[in-house]
Amino acid sequence: MSETLVTGVIIFLIIAVRGFQFWKRYGHDHGELKSIVSTIEKGYKANKRVFGSKPLNVRSVINNHEESWKLKSTMDVMKILESQHPCDGIVYFEDSNKDGIHLVFTITEHNNNEIMNISAMNGTSVISEGEFNMDHESPTGVFRIINALLEERTKKEELDDLFKN
Repeated sequence: MSETLVTGVIIFLIIAVRGFQFWKRYGHDHGELKSIVSTIEKGYKANKRVFGSKPLNVRSVINNHEESWKLKSTMDVMKILESQHPCDGIVYFEDSNKDGIHLVFTITEHNNNEIMNISAMNGTSVISEGEFNMDHESPTGVFRIINALLEERTKKEELDDLFKN
């Protein structure tokens, strides 16, 4: 019985290695995979740097309904963005509202596809923006914009702290 098990494991490993080699060569777009891994890595670093052990309190106005949120990660920002469909919304990351760091977004439906337009803003300056088909694209682009916004917010806080001392 152990010989049969060993033979089965060896055959499985050979098939798995051959399958992986085939997939690696033909099965995916390397650029897309690198982009996803890079975004996940940046998201992890942003989460660690921005949130640390303390949550971030933000305020959203979505379809004229105001709500407060406690964020512990970039995934929590994504939950806000996906909380209502279709919608127009703003997420304020500072008390200064539109004069500070904020996200402006709309989610509409076109031909049974959910389209998100999103802009990361610092006052009236655009940090990053994009349009994404949420039904056919990975959320990588949205996370890139969220990460850019959080990095800008962190830089701004560091400068504020520097000038307070």
